[in-house]
Amino acid sequence: MSREAAAPARESSPASPARKRGVAGPYRTVVRAGEGDGLDAQRRLDAQRPGFHTAIELAAERGARSADGLPEILARSAGATVRSLGGLGQYSALSLRGSSAQQVALFLDGVPLSAGSGGVVNLADLPLDALGAVTIYRGLVPIAYGGAALGGAVDLGSDLRCAPEPRLRAVVGAGSFAAREARVGATVPLRARPSRHVRKNMSYAPSAAHCLDVRVGYTGSAGDFRFYNIGETPLDPSDDRLDRRVNNGYDRALTQVAVHGRVGDLRYSVQELVFVKEQGVPSMATGAQARHTRLGTVSARTVARVRRTWPQGHVEGVFGVLAEQARFRDPVGEIGLARDDQRTRALDLYASPRGRVRVWRGAELGLVADVRGELVRVDERAASTGPLGATGDADRRRVAGGLGLELDQRLLAGRLQLAPAVRLDVLRSAFAVPAGQGEQSDEGRDHTSVGVSPRLGMRLSLRPGLSLRASAGRYFRPPTLVELFGDRGYAVGNEGLRPERGTGLDGGLVVSTPPARTSLYAHAAGFVTWSEDLIAWTQTGPYLRPTNLDRARVAGLEAAAALRLLGGDLELRGNYTLLATRNGSAEPSMFGQPLPGRPRHELFVQVAAGHAYDLRGREFTPRLGATVEHAARTFLDPSGRFEVPARTVVGAFLELHLLARIHLALEVRNLLGARVAAWRPPVAGSPTVTVPISDFFFFPLPGTSLWTTLRVDLQPPRRPRTTERPS
Repeated sequence: MSREAAAPARESSPASPARKRGVAGPYRTVVRAGEGDGLDAQRRLDAQRPGFHTAIELAAERGARSADGLPEILARSAGATVRSLGGLGQYSALSLRGSSAQQVALFLDGVPLSAGSGGVVNLADLPLDALGAVTIYRGLVPIAYGGAALGGAVDLGSDLRCAPEPRLRAVVGAGSFAAREARVGATVPLRARPSRHVRKNMSYAPSAAHCLDVRVGYTGSAGDFRFYNIGETPLDPSDDRLDRRVNNGYDRALTQVAVHGRVGDLRYSVQELVFVKEQGVPSMATGAQARHTRLGTVSARTVARVRRTWPQGHVEGVFGVLAEQARFRDPVGEIGLARDDQRTRALDLYASPRGRVRVWRGAELGLVADVRGELVRVDERAASTGPLGATGDADRRRVAGGLGLELDQRLLAGRLQLAPAVRLDVLRSAFAVPAGQGEQSDEGRDHTSVGVSPRLGMRLSLRPGLSLRASAGRYFRPPTLVELFGDRGYAVGNEGLRPERGTGLDGGLVVSTPPARTSLYAHAAGFVTWSEDLIAWTQTGPYLRPTNLDRARVAGLEAAAALRLLGGDLELRGNYTLLATRNGSAEPSMFGQPLPGRPRHELFVQVAAGHAYDLRGREFTPRLGATVEHAARTFLDPSGRFEVPARTVVGAFLELHLLARIHLALEVRNLLGARVAAWRPPVAGSPTVTVPISDFFFFPLPGTSLWTTLRVDLQPPRRPRTTERPS
């Protein structure tokens, strides 16, 4: 389903009778001509929901973006931290407000993205080709997105816009470290017929429209950047050296086929995404590098949505099917605990009926139900031997059901919005395996988990363009299969993990001016979450292992602003997040220490300038920009002894746009070539040593890298200012 934002009639027409009475009007499409300022989607979402969120309309983004550009776009959001293992296409994870990657729920058109075989979504594997919008919810999470995990939720919306004329887009790109990409996409209208009831004096308006979308793309990289290798002895600089990354390349292909459209008040979409990736798995920057470890993944995902709208509300069905196969090979034990050849097959089924209806004056009631089944089958071809050996084979199953209820009440002529909600989640896990199967001393068990997550959101309009927002609620999150059983690579599982539970609060102000030559959108908020049995990943050597922390607190402040000057010729945006985390574990060495993997300070700033020129009747727009990212005070271990060195990365980009059809972009990442930082080990008398800059300790990030992209659009559609989007 196209990621279109549905605005109530009261928001679309300020003088409508429904708004005067404070009644929640019907949802409808409102199309306005003219250019926006890129914040239309944000303003529409602010008018619909309380809480704090970020809406990014990718169709309104300027320029040609690389296929792996999603992590960079997400990093603009306040409270967002994107961490990478290093290099184009390598693993990238998102955390929000001090969460871990597993504590952020990711969805594609409302369908959960995480698969039982992986548990964690690699943002680099979600190319931008098929996406039209991104919505990030922090704090208050809609009931459709589960039990409101600690970090929040991210919904990625497919780009399924139906135009009356065929559209064709081609993209090619190349960059450092043998990076390359080629993509092509086409949208073909299948049918459009006029309504039988169109009056003679009315303009033509189709009552049915159907489109076919086809996108095919390839992306690859050698990933062989130079880095600072600290050798086998981190405290002895005598074996340090400048090395070249090996086994860090990948090849990825993605195909999307979608049919979507509308028939009267009925909208539908069905899409199939086939993903194939073969990649090397690199090791840490500590001596000899892994050369033979490989990971291959093949997946097919089906996402379908159907929605019927009428003046009093709407009903909708969301469905998803995922079949995935992955093979992890570590033939000489370079990465994992031993030699490994593991084949994993996963099947994930999801269905969710939902609806929204007006119940009384100024109030709408939302209902959501969902059921999800996951089956993971592990076939280990390099089984352990000996009296304590285990085959590694296992079948793990989980069935989850959820039911949610949400009331949207508008008071004081629409100035006050209250949104109480509650969600019930029940999970039945069948993780036990016969003796001799599974992991060493496998403790997987069959059990049932139940979680209740009530929440309340509030929005008060203090004056036009200024609103006060606050929310409170409980959250519930069971551990993923990777947290429980690991991946036989970097992640070591913990079968004894308990579900996370906690309470969260936030509050702050949002400022938004109307679209104009000068416009501003900004917010500032404070937040705090008290967690019980928080699942935290800690790094020990090259491995990561999750543990439950008895109690933990994550508190912080976030601020973000987007300023548009001179009609968009100059744009500035930035955000800053300050975190104060506290480990409440009963272990004396951990009590009172900061939680691992959460930067205390995180800053993002972007400035861009450009102007549209008329060259003999042809529009030409150059645009130049720069970015700065800074992260500091991140600790590696729960005892607060190993602090990751602070890092600052500067980037720059140049864009050239011709006739709104040809877009050329040149991007320089890590412009200053930062590769190393000074680090003082937590050992008495140890000198300061040089280590590579990294997001995950000793997994180096590349130095200066270039990326250029050329995009050509044929028959570009006229982009509407407002389109309809399921809530």
